[in-house]
Amino acid sequence: MKRFAGMCALGAFCVALTTSAMAVEISMKISGPGAVNETTIKAGQKVSFDVYMANDSSWKGFSIGFQVKSPTIKKVLHPADSGKGINARGDVKGYNGFQDKSIWDLSGVFVVDTLWNGTLPDTLGFGGICVKASYLPHPLQKNLSFDLIFPEAGIVVVDSSFYPPGGQWLFALPEHHPTWKGPYKFTVVK
Repeated sequence: MKRFAGMCALGAFCVALTTSAMAVEISMKISGPGAVNETTIKAGQKVSFDVYMANDSSWKGFSIGFQVKSPTIKKVLHPADSGKGINARGDVKGYNGFQDKSIWDLSGVFVVDTLWNGTLPDTLGFGGICVKASYLPHPLQKNLSFDLIFPEAGIVVVDSSFYPPGGQWLFALPEHHPTWKGPYKFTVVK
């Protein structure tokens, strides 16, 4: 009986060790004409918030979300880019397999932008499911971006967020919660 209990404990330890080694790391940078430097944005210019991911495991689904908020800025503009994005407005884009059904083959990356309306805080969600494919390991790369224009100067913070109906950040089978390097704080200048 002691030997069986010891084997069970060893097996549980190995599973825990394997699970803890699996990781997805998510970080953010800014780019475009409105990006003055890594933390400064030019008011009135389009800026892209680029979502970078590094993955060391194989996954079958994901759910993540972001919120843009400000203590001083109340409204933002969502520049339309018809036909060039993964949402109807086109201000959200996918890269490296997130722009089509090559990875997330059930329906591509779905974008939950019901609270993405230009009144801060703005909330944006992403998700995807693999049926035949898998989200395979890769080094740090840009996978998603969203474009905004800030009409006035102030402070902007982008952080992880839940979005309806999702309830948590998740990469699945097996379940894993990714590492987020935020929140990210930016200064918008005239």
